[in-house]
Amino acid sequence: MGKSTHARLLCAHLEQRGLPWLSLREPGGSSFSERLRALFLQEGLDHMTELLLVLASRRENITKIIEPALAEGKVVVIDRFIDSTLVYQGVLGNLGLEKTRELMNLTGTWLEPDLTFIMDIDSGHSLARIVPGDKFENQGPEYHRKIRRSFLDLAVDKRHVIINSDRKRDEVARDIREKVDAVITA
Repeated sequence: MGKSTHARLLCAHLEQRGLPWLSLREPGGSSFSERLRALFLQEGLDHMTELLLVLASRRENITKIIEPALAEGKVVVIDRFIDSTLVYQGVLGNLGLEKTRELMNLTGTWLEPDLTFIMDIDSGHSLARIVPGDKFENQGPEYHRKIRRSFLDLAVDKRHVIINSDRKRDEVARDIREKVDAVITA
């Protein structure tokens, strides 16, 4: 099971604990960001154009959705965020990590989460689970190996938690819940 499934399971756990939460996807979330998502997923876009679309979507979400939710004390769950931008546009799009992060800083879209889960799975196993759909999922095995390597290379900060997601859904969900509970109660 993937990121969206585990985000949904985490939100159900937060609900059971009586914690206020907000969940959104990226790119997407607000009506404006959902329109940008459709553009972002078009084939053949220049990588800088992709990055600017993601950052426009994120900026809108930060100012209109995320910051207000955090101010209200909500736990915000996002299925992709800054690390995905670094990997997909910075590494795979050949824009570079420094340039990509610099643009996020300049646009006020580098908002570092308290916790980031890296859902680690052998790229061959992840390809077997993917239902072909968007331009990223339709890429070949080497592209997906590079995604995995890039995420693992980035997972060096205290906020990163690598989760072996090549296990049963309930085991993965339990590990995520335990990590979130530890941060929330700290």
